[in-house]
Amino acid sequence: MSLATYDQGSIYYEETGNGEPLILIHGVGLDHHMWEKQVKGLSKQYRVICYDMLGHGGSDHPPGPYSLSHYVAQLAGLLLQLQIDTCHLVGFSMGGMVAQAFALEFPEKIKTLTILNAVANRTAEQRKAILLRVEEVKQSGAVSTIEPAIQRWFNPDFLAANESFVKGIRKRLQTNNPHSYLAAYTLFATADQELWPKLSTIKLPTLIITGEQDVGSTPEMSKCMHLQIEQSELLIFPNMKHMLPAEDAISLNQAIDRFIKKNAVPAVR
Repeated sequence: MSLATYDQGSIYYEETGNGEPLILIHGVGLDHHMWEKQVKGLSKQYRVICYDMLGHGGSDHPPGPYSLSHYVAQLAGLLLQLQIDTCHLVGFSMGGMVAQAFALEFPEKIKTLTILNAVANRTAEQRKAILLRVEEVKQSGAVSTIEPAIQRWFNPDFLAANESFVKGIRKRLQTNNPHSYLAAYTLFATADQELWPKLSTIKLPTLIITGEQDVGSTPEMSKCMHLQIEQSELLIFPNMKHMLPAEDAISLNQAIDRFIKKNAVPAVR
C-alpha cells in the first residue's frame, strides 16, 4: 500500500516495474485492481502506476459534486509527489475522460495518450439512458444496476471461465461508498459534453481503442474521437465488450506497447 498526498488529500496507488512511467486510470465504480493483467504484462518494460481515482477505493472520498478538474488535480498531484515529469497515460471508460481532460490541461506531461472504451458525444437516446441509471442510483442505490452492468461489460464465455475475477469486480461495485459513487457516476454521465468541443485541440500521439460489441463506449464514439484528434490511431477489437483490459489483456498490452514504441522519441546522437 502506498499513499501520495497533495493539497486536496491523499491518493492510493501501487507501482510495479522500471522504465518510463505508464499511468493507468480505472473506470467509474472500480479501482486499481482492474489493471492486474496490465500490471503483470507491462511492468516488464515500464514503471506501471495504477491509482484509485477520487471517490474510489483507498483514495480520499470528499463530498460531491465532482468535476473533471478535481480528477485532473488529483493526477497532477500524484505526478508531482512521484517526481514524474512526463508519462504515458492510459484511461479506461471514465478514466478515459480524465485522461482526455488531463491531456487538454497538461499536454507537456504526456508522451502518449491511450483512450480505452471511453464515451464521447453521446446521442440524445444514449444520454437519456445513462441519466435514467443515474436517477436509479440516486433513488435506490447502485445494487440494482450491478448485474446489468456485469452483463454489458463481459462476454458470457468470460463470465463462465473467470468467476474469481468477476466476483472481485462485483464486490467492488457492491462496496463502493454510495455518496462518492453517485457523485462520480453523475459526472461520468455528463462529462462527455464538456470534453467533446475541445478534443480537436489534443495534439498528442493518441491511441483510441474499444470493443466491437461495447454498447456504452461504442465503436462509433471511438471513430468520432479518432476524427477529432489529429495524431490518433483507432483500434476496434472484434467480439469484445466493455472490459477489454480483462478479456483480451495480451492483445491490449501488445497494442499499448507497440504504440509507445512507435512514438518513442529517438535518442540524440
